[in-house]
Amino acid sequence: MRTARTSTANLRLIIAGAAVLLVTLIVDLGPGVALTGYFGLGPLILAAACSPWITAAIGAVTVAVGICSGLWDDRFGSGQHIAAVVLVLIQSVIAVYICVYRDRQRSKLHRVQAVAEVAQRALLPAVPNRLDGAGFAARYLSAAEEASVGGDLYEVVPTASSIRVIIGDVRGKGLPAVRLASVVLGAFREAAVTWLDPEQVAAACARAVLREAGPEDFVTALVLDIHPDGRLGMCSAGHHPPRLVSPDSARTVQLRSPSPPLGLAERFTTTTDHWAVGDRLLLFTDGLIEARDRQGSFFPLDERLDLLRGGGQEEALDRLTAALGTHAGGALHDDLAVLLAERRTPSAPPVPAPPVARVAVD
Repeated sequence: MRTARTSTANLRLIIAGAAVLLVTLIVDLGPGVALTGYFGLGPLILAAACSPWITAAIGAVTVAVGICSGLWDDRFGSGQHIAAVVLVLIQSVIAVYICVYRDRQRSKLHRVQAVAEVAQRALLPAVPNRLDGAGFAARYLSAAEEASVGGDLYEVVPTASSIRVIIGDVRGKGLPAVRLASVVLGAFREAAVTWLDPEQVAAACARAVLREAGPEDFVTALVLDIHPDGRLGMCSAGHHPPRLVSPDSARTVQLRSPSPPLGLAERFTTTTDHWAVGDRLLLFTDGLIEARDRQGSFFPLDERLDLLRGGGQEEALDRLTAALGTHAGGALHDDLAVLLAERRTPSAPPVPAPPVARVAVD
């Protein structure tokens, strides 16, 4: 979406620059009108979209046309004509400088984006496509075009008895939010394989936030346990309840006694539920339900849950994020993390081989 918007903006700038060149030239050809000094406006506009070499070539042509303009307006060689040509030359040189400076800044931005992408992969590694009894797909969309990582987080950790999942949203933006998200993920990865109950995992994450967060910082989070027999255990720390989508129905999972966010609470309550093979569970952050259209209406998630049915999980998330982009006009105002889990048929445990009869032979 961002690439398409950039291409459209560049095309508009090129059209505008060409139009200015053409209009000033046509008007200058008229009797009694001398607009030679305005010829340089075209290269200045085109500098925002064209490469330095193309801008320099256009500037050279513009200067040449400015010199020739003295022939048809009978001012060739006059002081006024020379001043106008010098002005066009200066404008063309400035246009080339703008192009060079823009390309340097764009190169720096690309390097920063590359570092951000590496940081995102380290902070949010790809979730496993499939674990025993469940499949997963995830998306992370940053509201800032110049960044690809923020304060939203998710992780999937297999344990000996269950699959543990967290999704969360750090208050605030920028590097402090990224740092606090890394603290939560580190605490979760350790606690997920240490503690037996999801409320203990949530409490461990809360203690980590209390140690590292500022007085006004907190993290909303949802800790999920997925058991092989279809049981679900959830602890909400001020986070949105997930949506459970079945082949013929969809509902919001009702959380029992949701607690305040991590950093504001240390005790949590577990909600239990159940899902069947083929059901899908959607976990998400604020960016999904708080995206607004031009009229200020929020994205109607519960009315679009049918998009999560059918096809693969990656395809289902593509449909959902495409609908969100259409609703928001392609511009998100908050970071977004979504994770879609699907219950699969667990693999059968290995069948032990029957004992081999041993016959004693005298």
